[in-house]
Amino acid sequence: MRLTRSSVILAVVGVLLIVAAAVVRFVVVPSVAKLPTDLDVTLEFEGTYNGINPGVLTGSATEVLSQDVPIQATRQVLAEDVDGDTEIVLRQDERTIGERKPQVTEVRFAVDRGTAEAGPAPDGAENVTSAEGLVFTLPVDPSTEEGAYTYWDQSTMQATPLTFEGEDTLGGRDVYRYQSVAEGELADPNAMGLPTFLPKAQLAALVPGLEGLVAPELLAALPAVLPTLPTSIPIEWTSKTTTLVDADQELGATIAGGSTQEITGSLDLGVTEVDVPFATIEVYSTDDSIEDRGDEVGSQSSLLSLVGTILPIVALVLGVLLIVAALLLARRAATRTAQPVETSTSASV
Repeated sequence: MRLTRSSVILAVVGVLLIVAAAVVRFVVVPSVAKLPTDLDVTLEFEGTYNGINPGVLTGSATEVLSQDVPIQATRQVLAEDVDGDTEIVLRQDERTIGERKPQVTEVRFAVDRGTAEAGPAPDGAENVTSAEGLVFTLPVDPSTEEGAYTYWDQSTMQATPLTFEGEDTLGGRDVYRYQSVAEGELADPNAMGLPTFLPKAQLAALVPGLEGLVAPELLAALPAVLPTLPTSIPIEWTSKTTTLVDADQELGATIAGGSTQEITGSLDLGVTEVDVPFATIEVYSTDDSIEDRGDEVGSQSSLLSLVGTILPIVALVLGVLLIVAALLLARRAATRTAQPVETSTSASV
């Protein structure tokens, strides 16, 4: 075998292509499969509010019950900063119930870019909520195994198991459906516009609307108890939230989701406590939001497939072909060099 300039060049290029394929597949792909540093996701929701009119608690309304009040909500998730494999993510929620003023809440999480789980904030990060578990998305190639994930509930400030509930197709994408149930004390009633004390006068106005919400014997006893109560009656709030997450089977990205939150107020009446079912708030992604997210995640999936599968395979195949071509050229050159040269001889008498 004789190496020529052409065969050397082909061999070198072939080796470089094979190395490039390995680098892309085992170095570049794992890095792009993490939470993107330019994360910017918006989800739109709609739903209904059923329960006690919050205005009754403050005296700004007289109608006690609100039924099937429409809800419009938006969740935006933005990357604010990146520190190695930890990303500071802002989750902003805006919710409008009927004609009320929009409620806006903001919370920041320190999220592991690989696992998508919340963790400790890096040094110097400010206003980051101490949380654990998943907070808005699942990781790439999500698991369906029991106990694989927990999901953070901001209302009660706890992480509860996220269970696999089945498969579906939404927005043109195959999704896994997950569910979590979080129940406990409402961590920040003010964030939902709920008071921690109820004026006695407002309780008196509330009593007629409690029929069917509390036990009849308690409702009958309230008029006699009212005069003995203090001016302000403490309220303790509890929340039970069932959260649904429809995550892309390939990328783990949220295609759709929603929640059903049941809020209960516990009134301390001295001789007893009365638990009043306050409201049930249900929301789920709008059809337009689902279609938009399906298109976005589909584009991301195509790009990841191009970078992670097609390009490495093409580079590998080209690299092997070039090396084979280099070997053939070298062998051909060696064959030409080794070919015997014909000579002429003469006989003398």
